[in-house]
This record gives sequence, C-alpha cells and structure tokens, in this order.
Amino acid sequence: MIRELLALFKGNELPVPILEFLNNSSYDEMLGIDLGKDRYKFMYNIDGKYHIPSVEGSFRGFYDYAVDHLIHPDDRQTYADALNPDGLMARLASSDTPGLIDFQFRIRNLDGDWRWVEQVSLGGPPNDLPDGLVYCYIYDIQNIKDREAGVTRVRSGNRVQRDTLTGLLRGNDFYAAAARLMADSDANWQLLVIDLEQFKLFNEWYGRKAGDMVLARIGAGLQKDAEEYGGLAGYMGNDDFCLLVPAASIQVESLYEKIHGVIVRYGVSIGFLPSFGISYSNGNTGILDLFDQASLACQQAKRDFKERICTFDHSMYNKTAEDYRILSEFQDALKNREITFYLQPQCRASRGTVVGAESLARWRKPDGRMVPPSDFVPVLEKYGFIPDLDQYIWEEVCRWIRGCLDKGLPLIPISVNVSRVDIFTMNVAERFSQLAERYQLPRGALKIEITESVCGEDSGRVRAAVQALRERGFVVLMDDFGSGYSSLNMLHELNIDVIKLDAYFLRLDDGSERKGMHILESIVYMAKTLALPIIVEGVETEAQRDYLMSLGCRYVQGYFFYRPMPPADFEALIADPRNVDDQGFIFKANDQFRIREFLNDTIYSDSMLNNIIGPAAIYAQHGDEVDIVRFNQQFFEAVDVPDFQQRMDGIQRFMPAGDAKLMRGLLNQAYEDRLNGASGVMTFYRVDGGFSRFLIHFYFLNESGESRRFYGSARDVTELTNISRHMELLARYSSHTVVFLVQRHGNVAFEIAAHGMEQNLKLTKSRLEAELNSGEFYARVADGDRERLMRLCLDAIHDGKNFSARFTMRAADGADLDMFIKSDYVDDEASDVKCIISLRLADE
Repeated sequence: MIRELLALFKGNELPVPILEFLNNSSYDEMLGIDLGKDRYKFMYNIDGKYHIPSVEGSFRGFYDYAVDHLIHPDDRQTYADALNPDGLMARLASSDTPGLIDFQFRIRNLDGDWRWVEQVSLGGPPNDLPDGLVYCYIYDIQNIKDREAGVTRVRSGNRVQRDTLTGLLRGNDFYAAAARLMADSDANWQLLVIDLEQFKLFNEWYGRKAGDMVLARIGAGLQKDAEEYGGLAGYMGNDDFCLLVPAASIQVESLYEKIHGVIVRYGVSIGFLPSFGISYSNGNTGILDLFDQASLACQQAKRDFKERICTFDHSMYNKTAEDYRILSEFQDALKNREITFYLQPQCRASRGTVVGAESLARWRKPDGRMVPPSDFVPVLEKYGFIPDLDQYIWEEVCRWIRGCLDKGLPLIPISVNVSRVDIFTMNVAERFSQLAERYQLPRGALKIEITESVCGEDSGRVRAAVQALRERGFVVLMDDFGSGYSSLNMLHELNIDVIKLDAYFLRLDDGSERKGMHILESIVYMAKTLALPIIVEGVETEAQRDYLMSLGCRYVQGYFFYRPMPPADFEALIADPRNVDDQGFIFKANDQFRIREFLNDTIYSDSMLNNIIGPAAIYAQHGDEVDIVRFNQQFFEAVDVPDFQQRMDGIQRFMPAGDAKLMRGLLNQAYEDRLNGASGVMTFYRVDGGFSRFLIHFYFLNESGESRRFYGSARDVTELTNISRHMELLARYSSHTVVFLVQRHGNVAFEIAAHGMEQNLKLTKSRLEAELNSGEFYARVADGDRERLMRLCLDAIHDGKNFSARFTMRAADGADLDMFIKSDYVDDEASDVKCIISLRLADE
C-alpha cells in the first residue's frame, strides 16, 4: 500500500470505510480467509502474474506452503509473524490501526523472480466483519522499490512462459533453457524424469483441488532443488516432472522420499507411488536424448513396485528393439492365423459341472512353438496394440460358438476380455452387437470381462460402456476384483453382473494367510450385499475349493477342475450332458446368515450393533497380566464402577486369586481352541465392597511377541449366580423358616427368605425380620441358651463357620417351643449372603 494511503488509514481521514475503499482499489489479488472453517479463497487475482498453487482450500495448508515456497527466504519470518492463523484475530485487534495489519514482502512470480508486494489484512469488528473472517489485499510495489534503489527494469520481448500451477518451465521452454545451461558448462549432467502413478485416480478420490496442491508442492520443491544445485526444473504436463542438475549433486533417494511425503499427507502410500527415471550426459549427449533415456528408465521403474528408481542403461534399447520385433511378428501372426484361443472352464464348485468358460489368447508359431502370453500381451498393452488382439479373439470366439450351435452342442457362455484401450478407442457395445448379429448369437452367449484396473482410469467412461453393454443384453464381469481399488461403491456405480476374484489370497505365506482369508471374506460379503455371483479363478486344490464353498462361493475356475484347453477338447467335454450345468449362474443374496453382515456400517449403526453384540471388550494378555485395551459402551455400562479407567490395566488385581487363575486358564483354552473359544464365570471386586460376577466368553484374535489379544463378550450374572446358589440350599428348607444373614457396605442384616414357621412362632415375616435385626429376638430365647446362640451366630459371621444347635424359645402367644437351628456359611465372595439359617421344630 502506498505510504500516503496508509497514513490516511491510520489517521481515519478517508471519506469512506476502509473496507469499501480497498474493495474499489487497484489490487493485484484479493484473498478471503475463514479462520473458523480453515478455508481460503482467492476472490480475485491477475492471471499469469503470481504463482498460486490453488485458488481455494485449507488456509493452514496454504499458509505453510506459502512460507516454505512462495515467500523470499529473508521475508518468511515477517510473513509468518503477520499471517500465522494462530492468534491472527488477536493481532488484528491489537494493531496500531485496530482491525488492520499492513506489511511488505517479496513473492515469487511466474517468471521465477522475486517481486515486492504489500499486503493489507482487514478483520474484526472495526471493519464490520464477522469473527474469524479476514480479507487480504495484495498490491504490486516493485516499481516503488526499484525507484528507491535507483534500478531501471526493461522487459524482454521474448518472455519465457512458466506453468501457472507449478511455476516451472514447460516443454520446449524447458528444453531450450536446459540446452543453454548445459552448453555453458563443462559439467556432466543428471536428468531425472518423475512420474506420479495413477494420478488421475488420485484426483477422483481426493478432488482436483487436492491434486493441484500436490502438483504445486512438488513443483515448488523441485524449483528449490534446482536453485540450490544450479540446475533447472520442468513440468511436462499431467503428472510428469523433470529435474536437470549437475551429476552426483543431489541425493535421489532423499528427493524420492520428499515427493512421496507430499502424497502421504493425504493418507495414502501405495498405489500413487512416484517413479524416477535417471539418465547421465557423457559430454556430448543432448537434452532431448537425455530426456528419452530417462523416460525409458522411468517406464521400467513403473513396472516395479519395489524399486521405483531406475537408471538408464543401453540394454533398455535392446529391450525396446525386442518389443518392436514382437510387434512386427504379431502383425504377421494375425494375417497367418497363428493367433488362437484356449478355453478354461468355469465350474460349479460342488459338482465340477461346467457353467461357462473364459477365452485365453494363445500364439502358436508355424513350427508348433507356443509364444507365452506373458511375452507378447504386455508388449501389445505397452504400445497400444491390444485392441488388435482383442478384436481378433472376439471374432474367433463368436465364429466358434456359431459352429458349436450348428453341431447341436449346448450353449455355454464364453467370457472375452475387454481392455482399457478398447473402451477408450471404440464403441465396445456397438462392436459386440455387430458380432452377435453377424453370427446370429443370443446375447447370453458372450460374457464381457473388464479388469478392475480399468475402472480406476475414467469411471464415467467405463460406467457408460458397461451400461451400454448391459442395455444390449450382454453380461458384464469385473475381472481381478480385489487386486487394486475395489470398493462397494464401485460395484454399485458400474452395475456389474458378476465379479471374478483371484485365489491369490489363499496362496499367501503363513504369516499373511489369516489376512488373506479376511480379505476374501470381506469381498464375498461385499458381493452378497449387492446380490452378485462370484467366480474365483486360480483354484488349484481341494482345500481351497472347500474353503471357498464354506464362504458361499458357488463357482470356481482353475487347475483343480480343468486347465485351459483347445476348443476341440472343450467341445468334447460339453458333448457329455453329465459335464454341463445348464442352469448357469444362480445367486441368492445372503442365503446364509453370516455374522460379518453385522459389520456393514451402511446397514447397522454403532448403537444398533452394540445392542446386538452386548457388552464386549478386547483383552491383552502378557504373562500373568491381563489388560483391557478396547471396550464398547455396553461393557462400560455393565461394569459400572467409578474407577473404570484405573481398572483397565491388570484386571486380575480386582479379582479373587482363584478367579484370576481361572481367567488365565480360560485364555489359554481359547488360544488352543480358536474356533470355539472358552467361557467361565468370574468374580470382580466392586468399589463399595461388594462383588460382581460376569460370564465371559473369550476368543483368540492375534498375538505379537509375548502378547496375545482376545475378544471377550461379557454378561453380568451376579444376580443369577446368587439366586442359583441360594436356591440350591433353599430347596432343603421348603417347610422351614429360612433366614439370610447378609453383609452390605460393612453392615450385617437378617432377611427372611421363607417363613414356614409362621403358625408356630405366631410372628409374621416382617415382625420376625424386625426382631432379628433389632436384637429383640434373643429376648425370646431361654436364659440358658441365649449366650450360646449369640456366640454361635457371631462365629458364623466372623469366621465363616457352619453350626447347628437346639434351643428353647417363647412364641408370640407365650408358648415354649423346642427349636433346631442350622447355619450354612456361603463361601462366595461375590455374594452378599454370608449365612443361610434354617429354623424348625426340634422334633421334626
């Protein structure tokens, strides 16, 4: 802001409010900030002048990015002190002009140069703005700074264009600048070509704004590296970057981790990995040759998920030459009909009967030698020739099906593969309709398989293709489901008819087998939720088949039943009706009740699921120590103790020694019997001196080192166990008067459980209970028996002794009664009842 205007601001001499004046001033940029929502938005900016990573998004993210990449190093502290979101409103309120902060700094423009600007920030009640809302106005003051320094700038008419998002040189501008840089130096150079894997999918998952921010951060980081090492950074479009630096000047692994770290900020680390290709100049290598070599190395790195950094060597040219040889021979193979297909049956798992088959491309040379698909299919995919193979196989399959029908063989649906390139280069649905019409095939004769990876490219395009195929009556399968970016939402959006799952998850090593089984179960449930049939391919053993059947998978494909076979062998197979299941794919959604159905949070809320499960917790055992590490709300309510959190560690401390031993035994039993677990009733001390008893069923979950984890479902059975134990004793005294001697909160009391002596004693139940608790009852006992009876009762309370005795007492009507008393001590720490006392006539 020009100093004279700032003076007017501070002197409050403007004829209009500051906010209105600034809104009508000639600013370069206007930025709105909502601190409460952590959002910012550029409401205006001059296009092509300043480097802006994204026009809106998280303000904290933008602030951090600006401090690190956009602001001159000497001005970063000034910028940070002025615009730090923490305390910004307080600084506005306490500034010299309340509600206004003005400061100057240098910002990077799209030429890569630093330019002086002045920023005025307004906020708070003095400007009639809501709390947390700040407006920032940025003005170009470079000319003022130049005049102050006596500098005259002349703009070149041949201006280099930089990318507005990344701030880097593009295409030919990069090549030209790189050629000049290399020509002016005798140094050897290192060129890095950087590609971000599946970045289009990243934009779909996290949004274009997040994707733009990633590109901007990577661009800014590469620009900083270029400046530090005397090199040049470029942006080649889409998700491709390059960096030219003196050889051996930069730690490539460190650069890889920095770029990977930008992506990891969004919670992903696999699937969107960067790949690096590196080439070196040898004194006479030009920039274009360097770029071609590094690009070739980058392509190699993209095919290896472990080694994502690859350095060019000349053997890669040999691989390229081999690829070209395969492409040339492939074209001849199509003309000479060397390309054919084999069929691998798809079977009902329970009986092995054939319900369908998949067509698999094969290449047989004139000399009979087979070219493995792994040798030629990847090359066709790499260079975009896969549609040639696909369309050839489609037509051959249709011609063969027509021949089978003409021979009277049963109609067995055949799957054909559709690639990503097919969907993006032709109208697939129209092509299959033409083939079906040409060979007079029912639509059910063909099943269309698309790989799951295709769905990550352009879901809208794929969705339209699937819809068009289904509208024309074709069955659509998703192949390789679970290998990439599977989701219930993807299945729902694409409206797939069948999913194919690879049995790879059953062939994991011992350490990963359990995880693979969980993945399989999850995918099967996903399919059941949408009523989708599943074909599991790659099934090789009877054990695998049986396990899949236990999950509800009805259809399998693999060596266990049949290997891929020539069409003639398949014809012989289906000619026998006993080998054919003409019912095709039948599926009844969720026909078996499976507990994992309750884990679908789109159907059951947490509260509903907790009510179904009841009190439950996760227990960790290490040696004799047992901790509770997780629990649900129902468990918290069932335990119901004020010191709940203190009881989480070492729960055996709150149990009788015998019960703690019992719990450890149950955990060991659950560890050994992982299918059924183990259960038992255990006692826990309460804060009030009482006890609670829980029936807990333990199931082993996993172990790490010396620690084991268990799931435990709990049920409070305190009342049930007390009543059960008491009634066992009461059954003996059905015609007697039965008295419970109870102890609660340190107090002893008598409670009448049954009063069979009411007619003899002439005392009601309530009256007898009152006399026992007041001590009046002992006055009815004969003088010679009173002291002895009182001592026996006290010994029973304090020492847990059982006793029996005869005594004489006076009934309410004055009659003397010869009585017999028997007391049984209750050896149960969880019970309030300490003794069960029975009274009867002595001669009974």
